[in-house]
Amino acid sequence: MQDFEVKIHRMGRGFYQTKYRCPKTGQRKRKRFGTLREAKQYKKKMEDLVGSRGSHTTSDLRVAQAMGEYLGKFPDSKVRERKNHFKSFIDTFGLYRVGELGPNDLKEWMKGIKKRDHLSNLTLNTIKSQLNGFFKYLKDEGIVTHNSLNDVRFKRFDTPRRKRVVLSVEEVRTLLGNAKKFSPQVSYPYLSSIAHTGARKGEVLRLDCKDVDFKTGLIHLRENKNFHERFVRISSVLEEVLREQIARHEEEALLLDGRRKRLHSSQIAKLMQKFKAFFPLENKEEWGSHSLRHSFAYNFLKGGGQMYQLQAILGHRSINVTVNLYGQLQAQDIDCPSPYEEGFGREKRWGEESCQVNFLTKRSL
Repeated sequence: MQDFEVKIHRMGRGFYQTKYRCPKTGQRKRKRFGTLREAKQYKKKMEDLVGSRGSHTTSDLRVAQAMGEYLGKFPDSKVRERKNHFKSFIDTFGLYRVGELGPNDLKEWMKGIKKRDHLSNLTLNTIKSQLNGFFKYLKDEGIVTHNSLNDVRFKRFDTPRRKRVVLSVEEVRTLLGNAKKFSPQVSYPYLSSIAHTGARKGEVLRLDCKDVDFKTGLIHLRENKNFHERFVRISSVLEEVLREQIARHEEEALLLDGRRKRLHSSQIAKLMQKFKAFFPLENKEEWGSHSLRHSFAYNFLKGGGQMYQLQAILGHRSINVTVNLYGQLQAQDIDCPSPYEEGFGREKRWGEESCQVNFLTKRSL
């Protein structure tokens, strides 16, 4: 490895030119100065700057090569979990020398994918967390002297990108009834599984038949967002739906498409578009799969369920996440929030929709 050096050459007409090869891109950089003193000051500044970045600044080791070495040592790393963003990271920085991948480069890249893919700050922090193992490896191995990713920060919480749609108990019942008419073997078991458990779309799509245990009455959600498994109780209505679904086939996956293959997210998106066109919900046109998760949470709390119970059911790592997401919804349900008026703290009544905690376990659904 050659040491980084800025060379000074005297040019005609009294100019002095500095010349060096950029450690980041490998390109030659030249700059002119009117006096030798200015050129020497610039030389010292650049050499000190590069020197402070570590001995590997001028190394030919590229980010893509270092990533390959990292994955060779840590094949179970989560860095490739978001495949599109991992590819974007390598496409953008793969040819960079590891020592010159700075926080400004990373922040600009993250701002770019946020705008391009309409990501929230919460998602950006997830991507940052997945990349952190790689940057920690670079520092631990002495390849760099500083973890540049630590200097990239985004707000932990921000305004949701999409409007949060919450359905009433009656709307959920109507939706599931329509799904049974529309697609009894695909849409109905898929939507029923989310509606009755509050699970995420991906968790339901990854379910295998073996994950449903009718003896214990539990569904085993193995692969969730936080990499923690959990068990959720099967309601009586959902038990009937799942028994019928499992009896239809002998495949490993619980939910299948028309070709008896595991149902995928892209297929669900197309199916939901058609379903919503055939059976629109009045004033709730923007509902989606995740709306059923929000609706489960809201109606669970409305029926008297507790935040800590809801945290366990939804699989949130921290109670703060549950409170931040659904505390506001619960607060909106107080009919009279003012402590100075009669009826303070009284909850709104939904009539027939004002329900019990097991609002989705009734046979009438």
